[in-house]
Amino acid sequence: MIYAGVDIAKMDHVIDAVDEHGERICKSMGFKNDLAGFERCAAWLEGVAEAPQDVIVGMEATGHYWMALYTHLVREGYAVCVIDPMQVCAVRKFKGLARVKNDRMDAGLIAETLRIGQYDETRLATDEVQSLRTLTRYQQSLKAELAEVKTQCVCLLDSYFPEYVGLWGKSNLFGSSSRAVLAKSALPRELRRRHLASLEHDLSEASRGRRGVVAKAKELKELARTSVGITLGADAASFKIKSLVRQMDFLDAECAKTEQRIKRLLDALEPLILTIPGISYTTGAQIVAEIGDISRFRNAASLVSYAGLNSSVNQSGMFDSGGGPITKRGSAYLRRAVWLAAGRACQHDPALHAFYLKKMKEGKKYRVAVTAVARKMCHIIFAVLRDQVPYDPNLSGKDLAKHSISDSQRTTLPTNDQ
Repeated sequence: MIYAGVDIAKMDHVIDAVDEHGERICKSMGFKNDLAGFERCAAWLEGVAEAPQDVIVGMEATGHYWMALYTHLVREGYAVCVIDPMQVCAVRKFKGLARVKNDRMDAGLIAETLRIGQYDETRLATDEVQSLRTLTRYQQSLKAELAEVKTQCVCLLDSYFPEYVGLWGKSNLFGSSSRAVLAKSALPRELRRRHLASLEHDLSEASRGRRGVVAKAKELKELARTSVGITLGADAASFKIKSLVRQMDFLDAECAKTEQRIKRLLDALEPLILTIPGISYTTGAQIVAEIGDISRFRNAASLVSYAGLNSSVNQSGMFDSGGGPITKRGSAYLRRAVWLAAGRACQHDPALHAFYLKKMKEGKKYRVAVTAVARKMCHIIFAVLRDQVPYDPNLSGKDLAKHSISDSQRTTLPTNDQ
């Protein structure tokens, strides 16, 4: 068997190969990240092995740059696996090359890691799963951007109109009524110049005719009159606040459109995930997108490990520290989604709520207790996706991943409102 390693980069890759004894077969080769380069790589592989089945190709999971080459080599009939960079790092240290690094040496180390390590052939996600993964990660980035825009706006208001935040409160600070005010009159001096009737009209239109508009308009006018906010650079601050409000409107619209696409995909792909208490469309889509094909995991424990929710171990001789902090390896997106779902499940699932209270009574902190619930949720998620049945709350006190599901349960379908 020939083991080929590819050092992945944005523009140029390098490939090297070793035989079953770890001996280099030929000189390593660099090639471009384009079709001509991929064809050159395939020709190089044909030169080191008689048939594609005689070669295993390995590459590190370097961002997204490995996907194009992976797809091309699989299409050519080669077995390809993506190696954890930590494994390559361990081999580098074992060989005493911790301070030596270049692309050609890295390609050889990847090939050597492949030769001596345990690996599974990697499979890319289906089109639907990849689409869901793209959209859920994009939605998360949109929400992070929206939060940053709101933070910038609050900082400006704290300086130029500190009374404004207290009038609306945190929950309504960037609601439709408040945005209607900030879009036209962001600072006290602009509010002072506005007619009361104009301000009332904007508030009424934004709040869809709710009561209290007149009182709110008068209060705004009074706060603007007595504001202690600074006035230095007020024109630029006003421009920025209005621009930030427009960005909020845009980001909200993009989040809404993205969420609708996510819901349609999840309903078509894996609606059973929504039968688990605590899992919403947002967290459910994130979980399904990051897991992909559940058959990739041997058991529920491997799913817990992939989410990075398993405890680290520190033991030597007579010393045993017990369960340490979680490893936080694997998919950070999956870990975040399961943890958020676990926080909600503590309130909605009786068995998980009881388990959460048990951990709290043991003296565990809130985050530690919720993390323990998140590990249990991984077992529930594994069982639901593996057996393709809705979640049964009557079995939530058991480890569902260790039990098979009867045929009668398999025919049960989730309701749309779950």
